[in-house]
Amino acid sequence: MPTVPVPRPAYSQARENLVKAIPPKIICLLACGGWDCRYEGPACWRPSQQAVQGLFSHWVTDDIVAMARPSSHLIKKYNIIEQFQRLNIKSIINMQLPGEHAHCGPPLEPDTGFTYSPQTFMENNIFFFNFGMPDFGVSSLVGMMDGVKVLAFAVKEGKVAVHCHAGLGRTGVLIACYLVYTLRVSPSEAVHYVRIKRPCSIQTRDQISLVFDFARLLGPQLAQYPDFSLHHGAQFTLLQYLHRQALLLHGQEARTLRHTPKVVYLLCGRLTALALGLPAPPEVHAELERRAELRALGRAVRETLVAKQYLPLHREVHRGSWGGSGSVSSWDEPEGFLERKRQVLLDKRSYSDSDLSKITVKQVRKNQRKSGQASVARAVAKEMADLNPPGESILQRTALLQEELNSSECAWALLVTESDPHVLSCLLWTWLEKLKEPVLSADDIERLTSVSQHVNHLSVLTKPQRHTMSCLLGCVGQVTSLCPQREEAVLRRLIQALTRHPQEEMESYKVLMRILKSSIRQTLHNHNSLTQTSDYTNTCSRRGNN
Repeated sequence: MPTVPVPRPAYSQARENLVKAIPPKIICLLACGGWDCRYEGPACWRPSQQAVQGLFSHWVTDDIVAMARPSSHLIKKYNIIEQFQRLNIKSIINMQLPGEHAHCGPPLEPDTGFTYSPQTFMENNIFFFNFGMPDFGVSSLVGMMDGVKVLAFAVKEGKVAVHCHAGLGRTGVLIACYLVYTLRVSPSEAVHYVRIKRPCSIQTRDQISLVFDFARLLGPQLAQYPDFSLHHGAQFTLLQYLHRQALLLHGQEARTLRHTPKVVYLLCGRLTALALGLPAPPEVHAELERRAELRALGRAVRETLVAKQYLPLHREVHRGSWGGSGSVSSWDEPEGFLERKRQVLLDKRSYSDSDLSKITVKQVRKNQRKSGQASVARAVAKEMADLNPPGESILQRTALLQEELNSSECAWALLVTESDPHVLSCLLWTWLEKLKEPVLSADDIERLTSVSQHVNHLSVLTKPQRHTMSCLLGCVGQVTSLCPQREEAVLRRLIQALTRHPQEEMESYKVLMRILKSSIRQTLHNHNSLTQTSDYTNTCSRRGNN
């Protein structure tokens, strides 16, 4: 298969060595121009090179502008704050270290070590982030991952401006790593694309190597489903999955899911919502819109690379890893697959419109009108308790979702809009049963069944086990609350998935069954108590406001 050429550094090895050896003041005077540094104002740049007027800047994506550093003088003279507000730029990320390039342009602000005060932006509701990297240098991989996650968060809030000194080397590295993180493009593609949009970006050998190292670090972390061939899909344990998840998640999501696998959390939430007839929360629709934006960006990246002849017009279908080479997986997908996914975005539904699915969104709504929530809950519980091997159509749809989750950062929205409980149940049981080790080992079961009845049995488990079990039991409790006769069958299926023991041995788990039923009652009680407290607080708040 044709490969994308590996990017070459902009500087020769001799020049890189020279830059590292020369004192910063001399660099400013000789390489940049000192007070007349071409990066400290618009004099040397055409209007097309000033996406933000007054600054050497380019839009790399529709949401990210790479620019030279602003200064208090430029911010005031060119109304940079007003420009940011007009362009919907909600965040600024500074890749500089305090005190650097002190001899370029105007003096540094003494209280910050930068050419401007971050407070100027923050007072105008523009987020400020600082991820300092040495000039012409690189950060650690963990530091780059943190920067990329913050950039991904900032893009969800609005458009983002990224700068270092000139806005070329370190700025380009961060944006290229962001493209690898969000679009799963290869490091070669990411570097070439950023350079097309922002010429002379990503300058040194170390900076190019950092993008490749970042991709190698990211690659093994991507697989959401164990024992799956796509993208390093080797088996992993529950704890290994959580360690990988912690590297990728950020913000409130990282705190909420510190000990709970995201895939289990979302599947349980979706099954519960279907059973109780709850609508998808607003965040789901926001994720769907974000997914559509990222797919559009992916197409724009491909078209740009094709136009510059870095990619051929047609690529053969190839499902490979990009982590260790300059080549990439194919942009093309099997015929009809893209159209089905496009339909998901339009209808906020599952992958297929086939009548093979047992419950679609329309059927769920019809059932709710005809028989109420209990009939839907029974249908969901039935699928969760089903011990028969899933049919070929269910397996195909499940495999498609697994593949999407393993290869796309924005596939979670598809998972939480899937409307067939058979597919969702299959995804949940498959994940639990394909882990390298069962969630509950024989020793875990012995500890659970040997503690006093007055003790919270789950407390004897590790935090990952305890939180995962609480999530699963909460789902079972909610789903079967309207059809209690299904509870034991669902729990038997859950025990089988957690222990990997065949159905014939379930009789030996009667004590464990009682413990899980007791844990469900406690989980539902805690949930109802929290709900009542929240309702009471909201009522008091409304009365106080009135």
